[in-house]
Amino acid sequence: MFMPLGEKDFFSAFVSVSKAISSTRNLKDVLDLIVKHGIDSLDMKAGAISLWNKKENRLELITQRNLSQEFINKGPILADKSIPDSVMSKRPVVVPNVENDRQLQYPEACKKEGIQSILAVPIVFKDNVIGALRIYDSKSREFTYKEIEFITALAEQGGIAVENARYMEKILKDHKEEMEELWDWFYSMTGSPRLDGC
Repeated sequence: MFMPLGEKDFFSAFVSVSKAISSTRNLKDVLDLIVKHGIDSLDMKAGAISLWNKKENRLELITQRNLSQEFINKGPILADKSIPDSVMSKRPVVVPNVENDRQLQYPEACKKEGIQSILAVPIVFKDNVIGALRIYDSKSREFTYKEIEFITALAEQGGIAVENARYMEKILKDHKEEMEELWDWFYSMTGSPRLDGC
């Protein structure tokens, strides 16, 4: 079955990310790979992944590619102020031209960075938004259905990677607490003093 060149690139990228999720415990490596494939496959300028701090209503940058430090430090990104439909409505949002869009929290910073268009996709796990994947281009552009579908699939992989990491962190924390309780019980039963480092 013939697969168009663009779709082959998308498939290869998806497989690469899937393998990374199953073979590494380093979350940042996986998220870096997602951003890289998102940019390279669509020939974009830059990209970033942020996780949603719901308590403070902020999108906190986890990884990025090709963004300047000045742009990164522009100020807090509020989930209900910066392309809010992406996070609040759980749907991809296309900003074809930053000059004509009112969804941006920092339009002047985007212009200064040389960003003209944005594709913002929520990172969702089990119907809960946990972050956002955004890719940026230096020219005004629309995005095809296949391109949006591909970036959405990468974002879903990001959600799996984040939740896997959180789950492993919880397992390790629970295991550590259980071992500490076991040692406490052991020392209380034997009457032995607990040594430093145990």
